[in-house]
Amino acid sequence: MMKKPTHFFNLESKPNKLGEHLIFFNLSYGYKTYNYKLNKFNYVPLRISTKWNLKKEYWNDQPIYRANQTYVKRFGRDLNVLLDKIEKASYDQLSYFRNTFDRDPSTKELKQLIEEKLNRTSKASIHIGIVEYTEKLIAKRTSLSNNELGHWDTSTGNQYQAVANRLKRYDTYNNSTLTFGDITEEQYWDYFKTINNFHMEDNGNYYTQTTMNKEFRSIRAIFNCAKEENIKINIDYSKKSLKIATNKSTYETYLNEEQLSVIINTDTSHSQEFTHAKNYIILSSFTGLRIGDMTHLYELKPEIIVHDSKKYHCFTTKIRKSNENVEELITTIPILKPVKMILELNNNQFPKFTSQPNIRKVIKKFLKHLKFDNETITKTKYYLVDEPKIEKKKQHELFGPHDCRRTFITNLKQLGIQNDAIEPITHPKIKNVSVLDGYDKSTLNDRAVKLIKQVNSKKSKLFKY
Repeated sequence: MMKKPTHFFNLESKPNKLGEHLIFFNLSYGYKTYNYKLNKFNYVPLRISTKWNLKKEYWNDQPIYRANQTYVKRFGRDLNVLLDKIEKASYDQLSYFRNTFDRDPSTKELKQLIEEKLNRTSKASIHIGIVEYTEKLIAKRTSLSNNELGHWDTSTGNQYQAVANRLKRYDTYNNSTLTFGDITEEQYWDYFKTINNFHMEDNGNYYTQTTMNKEFRSIRAIFNCAKEENIKINIDYSKKSLKIATNKSTYETYLNEEQLSVIINTDTSHSQEFTHAKNYIILSSFTGLRIGDMTHLYELKPEIIVHDSKKYHCFTTKIRKSNENVEELITTIPILKPVKMILELNNNQFPKFTSQPNIRKVIKKFLKHLKFDNETITKTKYYLVDEPKIEKKKQHELFGPHDCRRTFITNLKQLGIQNDAIEPITHPKIKNVSVLDGYDKSTLNDRAVKLIKQVNSKKSKLFKY
């Protein structure tokens, strides 16, 4: 448990030529250092100059520690206001550091923070290790409740822990600590190059360009959090020249209606993994939802909308796209026949899925079990490798959650459904003001019913309401 801080002001014993004494602020907060000569720990208080001189006759000592009334009447309250400001800044910065890093700052670290707060010096990183900061950030964000700003769920926490582990391995490899205040552009690029080489050593291939883009965005997100906490970062990490572009593997795959029928008719009661995969594929392939929205599907409830006196089964959802989305969008999606079947088997509720990495694994495993082996030519761009790698892979090796979204759009297009009926569902432009009972969703309902009518006009056994 950290010690409750105490403080006092005092006058320097030796006066200057004008007979005035420099005022110092002293804060004891439990910080201690080891004295090797005496073989024991010594408590070290913070001592900081107020940069103000005063004659002893004008000073009130403990417990007031302020200029007395005689001084105030003659010279005003400016000095006492300054002392109040220094006292508050010291307590505030100590509390900030403790809450952020779960430890006491050194006197040097605390002094730097206080002088930053008082605008005496420019902000510095106080040599905060990026690994240390990232792990504290993970612990802090994942401990927040769902409705608190900045909350990270378990999967997001695990994602950033994986980044922290790679940063830690990089530090160990270089026998040094990468810090915000000391990092250079050369070290920045060396980090990505080094972890790319680690991946080759561990797995026999380099990271793809897309995977390294995700790593870059995670690092940038960590830097953004540090910047918001007034931690100085030695490089301008936001400039374009420090960006790693994405370059997706080029391949085309989706599930046709025949394959979807096989999936729908496959008994998966013997395997929870296959049940997760089956439900995910069906729900995403018949709603067009991305994985980020699919993981929140269980929170939603099916609803009945009324349009031109007719009732339709639909549901309304946010479209998140990515964690960096500035505006959340909403759409109302028709509940097509295969989705309705899953709801009937789950007490009219959407099932809850396992983590995103596990969903990717079980989908591939399930499709391998079904022998979805159609060969597809792929072109994959690997990080720092000039030429893309051309390979032949089986469908089950390539197929991922986002291909379910392609399945939805491709099958609708092949049925002859018009773009203006598909796009409002898959790429909505309506901002999420609120999804309360009183929110007018007439436009959303119109678009959902438009898709239902077009789907029903086609002769599909699966894509029908």
